[in-house]
Amino acid sequence: MILDRLEVDHLRNIENLSLEFEPGINLLTGPNGAGKTSLLEAVHLLVRGKSFRRGGLESQICYSSDGMAIRGRFNVDDTSFRIDFTKRRGNPLELRRDRRRVQRISEIVSLVPIQTFLPDLAELIFGAPVERRKWLDLGALYESPEALRTMAHFRHVLRQRNAVLRTKQLAQLDAWDFELIASAEALTSLRRRCFDEMVKEVSSSVSQLCPELNVSMHFFPGYRGEEFAEDLRKQRPRDVKLRMTNSGPHRADVHVQISVIGRQRKALPSAAALVSQGQARALAAALKLGQVQYLKTRGYRSLLLVDDLGSEWDDSHCDRFLNLITGLECQVLSSAVSEELLPHNWAEHVTRFELNQGNVL
Repeated sequence: MILDRLEVDHLRNIENLSLEFEPGINLLTGPNGAGKTSLLEAVHLLVRGKSFRRGGLESQICYSSDGMAIRGRFNVDDTSFRIDFTKRRGNPLELRRDRRRVQRISEIVSLVPIQTFLPDLAELIFGAPVERRKWLDLGALYESPEALRTMAHFRHVLRQRNAVLRTKQLAQLDAWDFELIASAEALTSLRRRCFDEMVKEVSSSVSQLCPELNVSMHFFPGYRGEEFAEDLRKQRPRDVKLRMTNSGPHRADVHVQISVIGRQRKALPSAAALVSQGQARALAAALKLGQVQYLKTRGYRSLLLVDDLGSEWDDSHCDRFLNLITGLECQVLSSAVSEELLPHNWAEHVTRFELNQGNVL
């Protein structure tokens, strides 16, 4: 998947801007406030329908305008398509693919896999389980044509069961338990298949990007024991008391652990308890790049959005990261205050765009 042209109108400090990107690494440089991150945000809006920054869509519209528009042309397997994103104040978002109205953002999500490498990258290691569930589900989304429906159905059934618990309509609980068990088993099976395949690629990325760490990863389905039905039965008194479902795939996690030489423990320590901020960023990047490689084996070519490349890593980690993404043959859109932050031997491998006040110089 290649984004070869991007047009942005009235997004934050970008009035009107058009760029044509190359298949490899595209580096956006310029001082703070130049619009580098806003351009990455524009791509995210285009293919996800939402920003990776806080605030509603209207808060991202240039203050002097009543609306914003983003247009992108993508190429894949010698064919091309165009996506149009339009948001006017007081009106709903409009998304179009080749001028045809898109009813569900999932239509575009399934076409354009993206990975973000943002300043909060380390939260994939340090953060709550929801961060790792999102990472796992992004990979599982491309596991089968039914994946999105499986995820949506579980969320629907979970909401219904929780509503029954909140309103104490306990006579309905058996029926919703039956639905929840079937839905949970389908989602857990999907996630487990994806994890088992994806972890192989992640292990390779970790060994290249974090060779100093002896990392192991394990999938936790969100409940104890082999059978969700048994755990749900045991948890029912607690669920009724707290008026919510306390176990299940919505509590799933990926346990990232590190082996320490000379330290004999039954349970390996969590990576979050041992690694530094820099190591956590590198480890999180390895998880994401492993996922990119996994998607590549399934015929999907990812688009990477990297904010502030080189600002948090030393030359060694930055060089390994660039080597990895080059080997994956992905298109990369990256921001950096200066090209000098990159290892010196990479200058000739990037296509550079210098920005200032939302314009290309």
